[in-house]
Amino acid sequence: MSSQPLRRSRRLASIISASYWISIGYSENDAQAIEKLQNDMKKYCDGGGDQTDIKLGGGYYIDDSMINIPNRYILPHWNKLAKALIGRTSMENVDLYGISIPISVLDIILPAFQSMNLNRLYLCNVGLDSDGLLRLSSFLEDNTSLKVLYLGGDTIDDISIASSLSYAIKSHPSLNTLVFSACGCSNNTVLEKILEGCAKLRILSISFETLGLDATVIADFIRSNHSIQGIILDHDKISDDDTLLFASALKMNTQLRQLDLSDNKITEEGENVLLNALFDQTSMDSIVESNHTCVPYTFDVSKPSIVAQRPPLEQELLTINTNNFISIKQKIRRKVVLALCGVDGGLFDLSHLNDLPLKLMPRVLELIQEFTASRGKQLIRIHTATRTDLIGKQTEKDALSRLFHTLRGWELPLLFENLKPKKGLAAGKRKRKTRR
Repeated sequence: MSSQPLRRSRRLASIISASYWISIGYSENDAQAIEKLQNDMKKYCDGGGDQTDIKLGGGYYIDDSMINIPNRYILPHWNKLAKALIGRTSMENVDLYGISIPISVLDIILPAFQSMNLNRLYLCNVGLDSDGLLRLSSFLEDNTSLKVLYLGGDTIDDISIASSLSYAIKSHPSLNTLVFSACGCSNNTVLEKILEGCAKLRILSISFETLGLDATVIADFIRSNHSIQGIILDHDKISDDDTLLFASALKMNTQLRQLDLSDNKITEEGENVLLNALFDQTSMDSIVESNHTCVPYTFDVSKPSIVAQRPPLEQELLTINTNNFISIKQKIRRKVVLALCGVDGGLFDLSHLNDLPLKLMPRVLELIQEFTASRGKQLIRIHTATRTDLIGKQTEKDALSRLFHTLRGWELPLLFENLKPKKGLAAGKRKRKTRR
């Protein structure tokens, strides 16, 4: 880029037009983005006290190019913005995208952020080097209000930097959501060190690791059964072999509610391995030892149309594990019913229980009735906004139909064959009855 003189008066936080940036070698898109950045910064400086969000920059994705702006041109704008933000507790969220933030800028804006009641800090592709990450760690150690931190596109490949971040995250009093996106967490030593500080988080996301993640490290973290409720591992080149490690770890975990493995290299084989962690039918003990709280998935569970296309058994298990209105014992009982009855389009098939001892029959029927009743309530709750009466009657009918087909398909006479009294004993009873 060529350098053209710019009068000092124009550099004192005045707006430098896109045409100037084009004239010194910036592309038209970058030049327009720089002009917009200056205007946005001025807007936040001049804005009223009702603003809650600051969003600066144009590179909203980690693969967008980062714009480097010479400090002598942009630093006055950062200075003015920082002064305007000091003590502005109404500003709760700061998102910075695709613009270079060197140490000189961090030294200006981080103290200003510290004086705010900051709730979310989003730093995507801002060119943080080791010194910048250390300053961010120091900021976290002194901060008490932050709840969400997003770091994207800036590599963490030094164990000392990972240790500083891990300590700051672990000791933070309110941080509950941490997102690393394309941050080089495929380095096992760095990943292990960062995870040491994440045990108290509510949500942890590690995404877009182009070299892939070591599933052993993540599985060990899951197996430790920390209080964390959601782990998101999308776009991390996770394979079917990795799901074996996750499935084993899930059986030791009772806290995790969500394991997002979408957009990885997991096939139907790996999906079945994950389902087995929720519902291992090998024995009664294996059912009990399955995971009853987490939903591991490789698809968009927020879209009912996609969930509806999943296999019936998988849908049943997702419904059971996500039901927060019943206890773990109740979930286990419902899975026992599934193991006994299977799922075949909505009707139970108990023909394989023809030799079941009669004394167990009332208990099995009780489980079936509880299961069908709960499904009916769930359907009513889902559809109550539009067709409450009709759906309610239909689900009741479905429950009765399910029980009817169960009983009809079950060869009940076989249950009574072993109860027929011997002829001699029966005759004696009749004689005694006759004498009376």
